[in-house]
Amino acid sequence: MNCLTRLGFSISQKQQIEELTLSDYYLAMEAYAIKRTLHREDIALQAWFNQTVQATKGSDKHPKPMYRKFDEFYNTEELEDEIRSSFEDDYVSERTKARDEQAAINERFAKLQEIKRRKGEK
Repeated sequence: MNCLTRLGFSISQKQQIEELTLSDYYLAMEAYAIKRTLHREDIALQAWFNQTVQATKGSDKHPKPMYRKFDEFYNTEELEDEIRSSFEDDYVSERTKARDEQAAINERFAKLQEIKRRKGEK
């Protein structure tokens, strides 16, 4: 019955169920239990987010939302960058690239200003 209700087998796979070894069955049940635990964690995380998103700052008379924009509360891009950088050694996020490009532009502009200043002193 567990194979049908918990492990995703269908009645048409009855032969596969009967051929399942006890160790494979226990492994599948363990995986199912872990999957349920992860599902419960998702539910708990949703409850946590619901509570957190309702957080306020300021006085009791004049509360203001703690988060004005969704990405202040949950920044998907940042999390994706963190995940990708853990799997890809040479990963650089688009934000980091843009920040580096802007820093290079600022540096070149400062050098140009310095050159102009020096020419003006002569």
